[in-house]
Amino acid sequence: MLRKWRINQKKVRTRKGLEIILRQVTASDIPEIYQIEKLSFKDPYPPSLLETLAILSNDTFIVAEYDKHVVGYVIGTLRWDVVGHIINIAIHPDFRRKGIGEVLMKEVMKALKKKGATMFRLEVRISNIPAQCLYEKLGFRKVGVIPNYYSDGEACYVMVKRDP
Repeated sequence: MLRKWRINQKKVRTRKGLEIILRQVTASDIPEIYQIEKLSFKDPYPPSLLETLAILSNDTFIVAEYDKHVVGYVIGTLRWDVVGHIINIAIHPDFRRKGIGEVLMKEVMKALKKKGATMFRLEVRISNIPAQCLYEKLGFRKVGVIPNYYSDGEACYVMVKRDP
């Protein structure tokens, strides 16, 4: 069952000076997360999948909150005991380019590292240059391409970061 109360909150300031709260996802966050999904992706995850991911990956499903609203989130999971897989990350369009994605990525990698991750993996649309730049800044490198990865036929880059 998905928690209804907030725990593990911490205030952080992004490199652009925005003060946000990072915390684990709660049941009441799903509607706002779904709205961000719809604004961010051609094929948004449905609320039922978001709820399932929140239950299965609760301590690595992290939201960024500003003025009591979810403005971004990241979902990670541990695979094969050592691979931290970044399943999804999205920032509300009004809050992009403010450093929230960078803060969320660092936080989820820290949480996955505590669970045993020694490397991190993600997939990103070939056309999503801003996300690729962020991931490269964080130490990810392109290691492959998966053709027709998305439902519209677009390929993705597989990006990996090895923890030093």
